[in-house]
Amino acid sequence: MQVVPVSAGIASRAWDEQRLDLDAAAGQIAGAGTGGFTSNVSGAASRFTTAWERFTTTVGTACESQADGLRSAMADYVATDQVTFAELVALNAYLAEER
Repeated sequence: MQVVPVSAGIASRAWDEQRLDLDAAAGQIAGAGTGGFTSNVSGAASRFTTAWERFTTTVGTACESQADGLRSAMADYVATDQVTFAELVALNAYLAEER
């Protein structure tokens, strides 16, 4: 498996941006209210806005989860490289002949 760490980082930030956009949308939907509608329509409008606010919040949470997963994978990648680097540095002791 090949990982391009910078691409994973860019993707994690894009998922974070989606979360922020969806949070803003959820706030706007919640603030829309149902004023101005007749009593026949206001119940349906209220159910509609509630459902869409819940949906945008749920999708936003999923975006954040995706971003967190990418960051976790990048942290594992960095940790693995640090261990490999330390093992390679330890080989320096064996590069010179002992007499």
